[in-house]
Amino acid sequence: MMRKIGIAAFLYVTFLCCVNGASLNDTKTLLRDLLINYNKNVRPVHNQSEIVNVTVKLYVKSIQEFNEVSEVFSVVAAFSISWKDQSMTWNPANYGGATQMMTSYGDVWVPELILTSPSDEVEILGAAWNRIRYYADGTASWIPVALVRSTCTVDVEIYPFDTQTCTLSYNAMGYELGEVFILPATEEVDITLFSEHPMWDLVDTAAKSESFGYSWQVSFSFKLKRRPAYVLVNVVLPILFLSVLNLLVFLLVPESGERVSYCITVLLSIVVFMTIVSAMLPRTSKPVPIVSYKLIVDMVISAAITVVAILNLRIYSKDPEIPVPKWLFGIYRFWACAVCRKQKTKPILMRKLFRKTSKATRIQTVKTISEAENENDIKRRLSEFQLMDEEQITWKKISYMVDGVAFWLFGLATLCSFAVFLAIVTSRGK
Repeated sequence: MMRKIGIAAFLYVTFLCCVNGASLNDTKTLLRDLLINYNKNVRPVHNQSEIVNVTVKLYVKSIQEFNEVSEVFSVVAAFSISWKDQSMTWNPANYGGATQMMTSYGDVWVPELILTSPSDEVEILGAAWNRIRYYADGTASWIPVALVRSTCTVDVEIYPFDTQTCTLSYNAMGYELGEVFILPATEEVDITLFSEHPMWDLVDTAAKSESFGYSWQVSFSFKLKRRPAYVLVNVVLPILFLSVLNLLVFLLVPESGERVSYCITVLLSIVVFMTIVSAMLPRTSKPVPIVSYKLIVDMVISAAITVVAILNLRIYSKDPEIPVPKWLFGIYRFWACAVCRKQKTKPILMRKLFRKTSKATRIQTVKTISEAENENDIKRRLSEFQLMDEEQITWKKISYMVDGVAFWLFGLATLCSFAVFLAIVTSRGK
């Protein structure tokens, strides 16, 4: 594409030269006559009370960098800047039909445009090797190319589903509102030659003119939406898996001796992911990313699981001669009854019973047998628990009860934290 544009530009310039037919001497004479009394420090209008209108159009080739930590946004861009210079007009008939000419950047007046939010040093747009093209009616055309590095305030509240807006603002520093007016050529940035960024989608662009103190400035804004796939695969999903693995500690038998080390390993893994996420985000407290709160909640849950696992090991290892307190005995009976009521006895199907009965009779018979067996089984178990005395309940049974209760409580807490995280991110991302 760039090669085709270069060839087209070359043919266009060649065609103009052939049509104009201006000789070398004609061009030298034209340049000498125009610059002989030219003063580049004076605004290019005969009536100095008039305003100079400067039109700016921005072409973006690519996003060179967007560093969220240092909040630096840089793009490779070209500017098409034009204005009218009343001191650079001529009659083409007097100069061999020459309708345009070029001169050096430092020989003529140019609008000194300064980036108002640079990430490094403050620099004026343009370079000494730039050329300005003039047409016979005084229209000046200047196309500087630059790697623009600007600061960009990052809002990572709903990271990694965040959308950022970065703005490049250029100000005609030194000129008041009534001297130089800067306006965009179009209401958006030209992205015809734009190359996509692997981490960011360019959703929208805009261009506008606004006052900046006592002068005018033109602002180009870029709306960027993060591609979340990388962060989801490498950060969010591992955190979710760690949360699930955290619960499995209550399924480990106490005799394995690995419960405490397992809990601490998962806890340290969550801390490592907190470090990774914090390194990927700017050091700011306004706002704090929601994913950071999610990691803190996961760390608290993991720490609580570790504490419960350690205390439960002490319960499991208690001396069997020490009696179980009555209040703990009551809790165990309540838990055991609750578990018993939820159990279902599988119906026993007898093939002979169904050979000579209709379909409706079969269904009713199966239902009756199943209900009867379930009811009898539940009654039997409840009677066993009611006759159970304190001597039959050991510390190991209490430990098993703690495992079951803790598994479901912490599982519910983990599920709720993840659901709240998704709900907040989804609602604020709209």
